[in-house]
Amino acid sequence: MKRVYALYRVSTAKQVDRVVYGNSTKDEIPMQKIACREYVATHPDWEIVDEISEKGVSGYKISTNARDAIIEIKK
Repeated sequence: MKRVYALYRVSTAKQVDRVVYGNSTKDEIPMQKIACREYVATHPDWEIVDEISEKGVSGYKISTNARDAIIEIKK
């Protein structure tokens, strides 16, 4: 079984969907999650072990080595 980490990223807060869960609100990136989960489902030997989101992080302005999500995945 191959272990897969899914990283969902948007560079501005405007690209994040606000979803209501009961009495709280959570930021979501649903389109990317759906696409990644569907892609992984086409590979029976793959398993998503973690899904990490970067909301409002510019991939252009912030070095890969300085992005918390990338550092976490590399661990």
